[in-house]
Amino acid sequence: MLRRVLAICDTRLLSQVGGERVPFAALLAQGSLMGAVCLFVRGDLGPWGYGVFVLSASCALVAMILLGEFGSLLRADSTAEWSECLPASGFERRLGHGLAVLVLLCSLALGVLVPAALLAPEALSLAGRGALLAAGLGQAIFLGAGLLTFQVVLGDRAEALLVLLQTLLVVCAVAGLLRAPVMAQELALIEAGGSPWPTWFNWMPPIWYASLVDAAPAGAALPRGLYVVLASLAAVLLFVVLSPAQANRGRRSTTLLARILAPARALAARFWVRPRERAVFDLVYDALPLEREFVLRTYPMVGMPLAFLVAGTRGAGGQGLEDLLALLLFTPAVYLPVLLAHVPVTSSPEARWLMETAPVTENEVRSGAIKALFVRFILPLYLVLGLLACYLAGFSFSLRLCLPAALVSLLSLRLLYPRCVMGAPLSVAPADILVHHDWTGLLITLAAGLTVLALVVQRVLVTPAETLALVGLLVFLEFVLEKRAART
Repeated sequence: MLRRVLAICDTRLLSQVGGERVPFAALLAQGSLMGAVCLFVRGDLGPWGYGVFVLSASCALVAMILLGEFGSLLRADSTAEWSECLPASGFERRLGHGLAVLVLLCSLALGVLVPAALLAPEALSLAGRGALLAAGLGQAIFLGAGLLTFQVVLGDRAEALLVLLQTLLVVCAVAGLLRAPVMAQELALIEAGGSPWPTWFNWMPPIWYASLVDAAPAGAALPRGLYVVLASLAAVLLFVVLSPAQANRGRRSTTLLARILAPARALAARFWVRPRERAVFDLVYDALPLEREFVLRTYPMVGMPLAFLVAGTRGAGGQGLEDLLALLLFTPAVYLPVLLAHVPVTSSPEARWLMETAPVTENEVRSGAIKALFVRFILPLYLVLGLLACYLAGFSFSLRLCLPAALVSLLSLRLLYPRCVMGAPLSVAPADILVHHDWTGLLITLAAGLTVLALVVQRVLVTPAETLALVGLLVFLEFVLEKRAART
């Protein structure tokens, strides 16, 4: 029995992590980030406050990766057909899959916890560091069991809630990273008794598990440590009892956003999309938003610019607020590689022969996909950002900056597409997506250029005539780049 369980676990891990049993790249990135943050805050916090800070960061990072890159581990068993052909019982298959989830959960948690334990303040003893590791592992298991239960019970119907939850996690994680020193000082005050105990702390799992690291401050109404340990042990059983769905329950073929964008789509199809690009345009526009893995991996990235806005608008006003909004409007292109890298993702890669045998050229496929991505994803993002800018800085400010910023994102989309998209649209399984991580120089250059452009447009081009001239120039550049791509 043990051999069969371990074989199923090993195969599940290999299929999930792309040929590796442990996601070393993700662990290295998260560990480096956590180590750098801990170096800044360790001097301000005692044992309990440090435990709360580390466990909160671990909770956010593990939850984001479980809902995003490794979310399919909780949503579907990619090895179900293979494991059902083995001489193994259903219990053994569930046990193997549950063990794989636990191994991945513990690996992700340790990637954050080990650097944090090594860089803990001197007041935290060796036993306390061990308790920090144990508390982080228990919290990760508890969190994973909750997400697994949520998705097994609701299935595909939970997609909107999962997207909203992950977006909020991205906002909280990025805003928390930017405000880490301030949060550390607030925790230090609570720990020292200089600030009252917030009631909402009693509902936060990181606060529960931090009580295993060190005694909570006076006035804390938290569950006893024994109850927290029992909750983690009960969560382990859920990975054996529950198993993710092996087939989709069916999904809606249209969404509210698609209906709202129907006029924009009709105008684009009539005046912008060429006849030989129309099939690819319709395919990407209609089918890509229905791909669950694409939605869950890309939509929450909208939370990153919102997080910068949340962190930057505290106390900002006047010229400073307008500069921040200008940066918010001009820099979404920095996040385009994440969107573009997942354009080939699909749950039915067997149908890629439709793209491979279509009587269209590669440039026509690329141009049709770019136009569909702009209308379906970039345009609604700018509608939201425009309304936000209008609310915070006025209608004239929003009108002056939104159109040039959207055209800049379109040009960036056209330049980034051939560098980031590795395959035809909707042709690759989620586990086989190729992502080239050699974007660093490109993204740094792009971010610096967009920042300068945003400030120039905000502070120099202030009249309607100057704005119209910039819009005309950007439209001309888009026309030239499209013609050049068609001749290539």
